[in-house]
Amino acid sequence: MSRALLLVGSPKPRKSASRAIGDALISRLAARGWETLAERIPTRFDADLTSLFDLIADAELVVLSFPVYVDTLPAPVTRFLQEWSESGPRREGQRLVVLVQCGFPESAHCASSIEVCRNFARATALEWAGSIALGMGGSLGSSIERSPFARSLPALDAAADALTAGVPIPEATAESFARPGIPKWLYTTIGSASWYLAARKQRADAPLRHRRYVQSAPKATR
Repeated sequence: MSRALLLVGSPKPRKSASRAIGDALISRLAARGWETLAERIPTRFDADLTSLFDLIADAELVVLSFPVYVDTLPAPVTRFLQEWSESGPRREGQRLVVLVQCGFPESAHCASSIEVCRNFARATALEWAGSIALGMGGSLGSSIERSPFARSLPALDAAADALTAGVPIPEATAESFARPGIPKWLYTTIGSASWYLAARKQRADAPLRHRRYVQSAPKATR
């Protein structure tokens, strides 16, 4: 029986968008006869990764799911990949899939993180099995089935079929998830309202309007 391991790189201790999209994929792999397991990447930099590397060594497919922070991987994920590259397991024919989501409306903000992971796969002799990038990660919530991306679930089924057949995720799947789940204006409006309500709850709504580092245009001189 083939084994797939989901590695969640979100620092959130509870359910996250990274876990939601990862669970959606591996649940479809399980329905196709795979043995699946999900683990979180430790957030502590001094964490012992031995047990996690043992799980990786037993997996034919590793699914790495994480959010984008300032256009790059979260620090614990970067540290984990460094450790894997230096002292992690090597298995012939092992494949890597990457699922990335960002809070910006455009999925293009995930491109540099995907390229980092692609370079990592190349350096560690992993087979690149494709990637899925999502913008508007904030709209994903804890379940893709109840999110605006539910329309892309058939594409996720196609991804599971491809991975089971031993081929990379189809471009059509990536393109389906790259399309915005809701109109950009609606997403940014909801996001702005959420920030305002959170700030108001902490009695910090006024400073949100401050622009402390804006320099005034110099006055014209005669």
